[in-house]
Amino acid sequence: MRRLLSVERHQKILERVASENAVDFASLADELGVSSMTVRRDLRILEEAGYLKTTRGGASAQLVNTQDILQHPRAMDQTLAKTAIGQYAASLIEKGEVIFLGTGSTTAVFAQFLPGNLELTVITPSLAHASLLASRGIEVISTGGVIATHDLAQTGVIAQETINRFVATRTIIGSGGVSKSGGLTEFDQVIADINRSMVERCEEVIVLVDPSKGGVTAHYRVAGIDIVDEFVTSNDGRETLQRQLGTAATILTPNG
Repeated sequence: MRRLLSVERHQKILERVASENAVDFASLADELGVSSMTVRRDLRILEEAGYLKTTRGGASAQLVNTQDILQHPRAMDQTLAKTAIGQYAASLIEKGEVIFLGTGSTTAVFAQFLPGNLELTVITPSLAHASLLASRGIEVISTGGVIATHDLAQTGVIAQETINRFVATRTIIGSGGVSKSGGLTEFDQVIADINRSMVERCEEVIVLVDPSKGGVTAHYRVAGIDIVDEFVTSNDGRETLQRQLGTAATILTPNG
């Protein structure tokens, strides 16, 4: 059996705790194929980052959030690539930032790994992201608006007006497709409209791209490639994006 990387262990721990609410060190160690000491260290890292809390007796762990992101309908297809992308992108965030955070399954992983101790303000149209982040003590501004998609995205005039009241240090979004010809595109018009508003009102734009989105052109345009400061993808996705976007684009991956 292949030994799991720490990022893989952390994701499996979060998924297990989300589904069972509380687990013991011994069963986690057995499932992950590591020692109880390693599990305790992993849990301590996750607790210090604000993802979960250990109980008084130290025999189990519970997620800080009460409406876990893994209940998100699209989160069932999370891959190791999305986990790596989300965790790495979260590590780029600095203390005191004001962030626009878009909807979607890859940004859901980013939200899951966003540290709770950076004094952040996160503005998001996603009810799922807002619930997760607020439960960890992160200041969240929910845009309000009409819930028009299956992933609990708030859209329409109210959401747009809320976004227009702010200028963020960074916008973090996913994308239905990324291609040289189409730019950033989405399959849902209301999501494209919301993302367009966010990328126009920030100092820096980061787009999280899992390998399946490179070279795809969806129906609704968000913006051109030139508006993006950094693309974050998996190591497997770098070649596809470079082929699509050329050397002018800044493409970041977990392994550099």
